[in-house]
Amino acid sequence: MNDRKLETIARLLAKAESTSTEEAKALTEHAQRLMVKYGIEQAHVDERMRARGEAGERIIESSVTFRGTYARALFEMGAAVVWAHGSLRPLQALNEGRATLFIVGYESDVRSVETLVRSLEIQAMVALAVWWKSDGRSIYNRATDWEKRQARRSMIEGFGVGAAAVIREAREEAVSAAGSGTELVLSSRRSRVDAAVDAQDVPQARERGRKRDDRALVDGYRRGREAQLGGRSLTQGRGLTG
Repeated sequence: MNDRKLETIARLLAKAESTSTEEAKALTEHAQRLMVKYGIEQAHVDERMRARGEAGERIIESSVTFRGTYARALFEMGAAVVWAHGSLRPLQALNEGRATLFIVGYESDVRSVETLVRSLEIQAMVALAVWWKSDGRSIYNRATDWEKRQARRSMIEGFGVGAAAVIREAREEAVSAAGSGTELVLSSRRSRVDAAVDAQDVPQARERGRKRDDRALVDGYRRGREAQLGGRSLTQGRGLTG
């Protein structure tokens, strides 16, 4: 994927962050379709180069760091999106008040998904503010401060799950439309990324039983599907996220 294509995706997402809800849906959905399309095209190019004995794209690692009260929730959102892409692996570094998401994969995939995750961070916080003003404040009027924070964190995580679901569905449709052999090419690409990560001997991070607010999680999921991508209307230390 060349720089011009990456810039096109970035421009669409940047505009989606500062426009009306309906236009944001259309812009982000278009950016998502282009990201999937360009990613599949690049995978086929790399496979042909590899068959000729030429060097294709390199596997890289990039990172996005979230800070503040909702750092862990935003990390979970980003990790869900990375897993949904299908050809990438997320790593983590979690500290008090800060969470870093490492994205490992082929360079063009990493760059495009990193751009998407950064855009989602902004859109998730906007969605949180809207949700809290319209529904959350009244629903959790009698809740403790801890319960209110937990509800807001759960809403962000649900937003990520919803966005990831749409990304996964869009990818499946694009793979099917791309024709014979595409699934095998992408599977091979993912296997090489897995091998690169596993060679680092990084331990798998385990879910530590964090409590979530189910109602806020569901509200976030709905907004992640509808508001973010439009859908049909879009541990201390470092380790793998599971």
